[in-house]
Amino acid sequence: MDPRRVPIVRLDFLAGPIWRLHVADALVITSVEVGRARGFSGSFHTGLILGRDRDVVRVVELPIGVGAIARTRLRKWPLFASIGLTAGVFVHRAAIDDRVIHRVDPDFRLPIRLAWTIATVGISLALEQGYSVRNRSYEQRGAQVWARHAYRVGFVLGLHSDIGLSRATMGRAGRRSRSRR
Repeated sequence: MDPRRVPIVRLDFLAGPIWRLHVADALVITSVEVGRARGFSGSFHTGLILGRDRDVVRVVELPIGVGAIARTRLRKWPLFASIGLTAGVFVHRAAIDDRVIHRVDPDFRLPIRLAWTIATVGISLALEQGYSVRNRSYEQRGAQVWARHAYRVGFVLGLHSDIGLSRATMGRAGRRSRSRR
């Protein structure tokens, strides 16, 4: 069967640092991609960004979105490259002293990923770029205590699992359909 036609579901779990100009925070991402082993797939992702300077302002941010991924295989190795474009919301929660602030903004991502797959499990390395349309900053007593830029870029590493039809399953299905004729 042509690899461009093989249906696939890819589950990812990635973690790493994310930078917003001068500050690095922790990023954890999980995503589900549904589509073809080569070609276009739909994507749903969610993430968790934890601000590292949590003494004065405790910030948790959640990018959530959907989009499209284009994936191709690199030569004859089990190495895949993909690029995507997703849109969604960026949920921002900050706790300062006794106040809690919630904000929701539009969010856009451009993930670029390399995935090495053996059988159905593999390792993914990704460059995660995002833009959430609003810079954030907090002040206390006239001094800025926390600030982040709307543009973010991170490098994440993690595991993925491909759930799809194996060659044996595809072969049996093809023989069954021919024998019924």
